[in-house]
Amino acid sequence: MRIRISGLDFQYRKGPFLFKNINLEIPLDGLVVVTGNSGSGKTTLIKLIAGLLTPVAGQIKFDFNGKPVDDIQFGYLFQNPDDQIVHFNLERELAFNLENRGIPVAEMHRRVEDYLYRYDLADRRNDSPNRLSGGEKQRLALAGMMISCPGIMILDEPCSFLDSPAQVRLYKQIAALRKEGVSVIWVSKEDHEIRLADYVIELDSGEVSWSGQSDEYLKRFENSHAA
Repeated sequence: MRIRISGLDFQYRKGPFLFKNINLEIPLDGLVVVTGNSGSGKTTLIKLIAGLLTPVAGQIKFDFNGKPVDDIQFGYLFQNPDDQIVHFNLERELAFNLENRGIPVAEMHRRVEDYLYRYDLADRRNDSPNRLSGGEKQRLALAGMMISCPGIMILDEPCSFLDSPAQVRLYKQIAALRKEGVSVIWVSKEDHEIRLADYVIELDSGEVSWSGQSDEYLKRFENSHAA
C-alpha cells in the first residue's frame, strides 16, 4: 500500500499557502513518522491524508500494487483527546464507532469489554470522561480509535498525555498491530520515537525537507549534529 500525493496545495481561509505543489510518495508497509518543527505542517498533512481537510489543488491517492484503493478505513487520534471524546461514559464512548459501523451487538459488547481491560479503564467504565486525568483520556481516545480495527492509523503525537509506562505499552501495541498488517502514520518530534520508524518524512515550513528510510535519516541527523 502506498499514498501518492501530487501537486498538493493547501491554505487556511484564504491565508498564505502552507503547502504549494507538494509531491510525495509514502510507503505504508512499515511505521511512518512525520516530523519537523512546530508550525511546519505536520498536523495539516496528516489531516489532509485522512480526509479531514480538503486540498485547494492536487490529489491524494491510495494504491495497492499499482491498483487504486478507494475504501480506506482510518483511525485518527487528535493531539488533544478532548477533541474526540463525545459520550457521557467510557462504555458508550467505546461503543460509538462500532454502532456507526453496524457491528453486531454481541461482538460490540465483547470488544468494549476487551478494550476497557486492555487500556486499564475497566474500573472507570461508568464514569464521565470529564472525571479522567489527561493520561486516562488519552488511553480512552486510543482505545476508541483502535477498537474499530482501522486499516490505517494516524496518530498525532499520541504520547503527549501519557506517562512512561503507558508510552512503552503503546509502543508494544503499535508493534503488534503492525504485525497484523495495520499501517501506522505517527507525528512525533521525539528522537526515540523516530528511531522506531521504518520511514521518515520531515517537514520544514510547508516543504518536504526529507523523505526516506529511517536509518538514512538518522545517519543524516547524527552527522549534522556531530558537525
